[in-house]
Amino acid sequence: MIDTILWSLAILFARITDVTLGTIRVNMIIRKKRAIAALIGFFEVTIFITVIVKLIENINNIYGILAYGAGFAIGTAIGITISEKLSLDLISTNIISKKRCNEIKTVLPEEGFGFTCYKGAGRDGEVEIINVVCNQANLQRLNKLIHDNDPDAFVVSYMLDKIRGGFVRGFKKK
Repeated sequence: MIDTILWSLAILFARITDVTLGTIRVNMIIRKKRAIAALIGFFEVTIFITVIVKLIENINNIYGILAYGAGFAIGTAIGITISEKLSLDLISTNIISKKRCNEIKTVLPEEGFGFTCYKGAGRDGEVEIINVVCNQANLQRLNKLIHDNDPDAFVVSYMLDKIRGGFVRGFKKK
């Protein structure tokens, strides 16, 4: 019985590790970090094959099967958390506020965000578009700031590939 529990725990922790690695590997693929993704993939698959072989050898061990499933779930959560912490993704956010544009422009620099404004044309005529570039870690705070000042603002965010120059919250000048 102790042997069964120990192997189940080994399966759990191995599965947590390989799924966490898999999540990080996908993040590296998206960022075009081929060598890092390949290296992570090697360890991920090596662990996976080792675990699946052990699980199939002891297919009647319900604890091993439950550990496999739990390891997948926990590994996914841990992998996403680590990916978010490692993320240096740059986000561009466009804000269109029909009623509170000036208030938003006032509060952005007070909270450490740079911005650029430009004119646009919408369904109801001319609009002012406020553009803020920040890193992923500051996006939630930016969205809260916008919502607190104008819950009806139209906000669109998207990931940027590359930037040069300017001011980006969360990035220091070299």
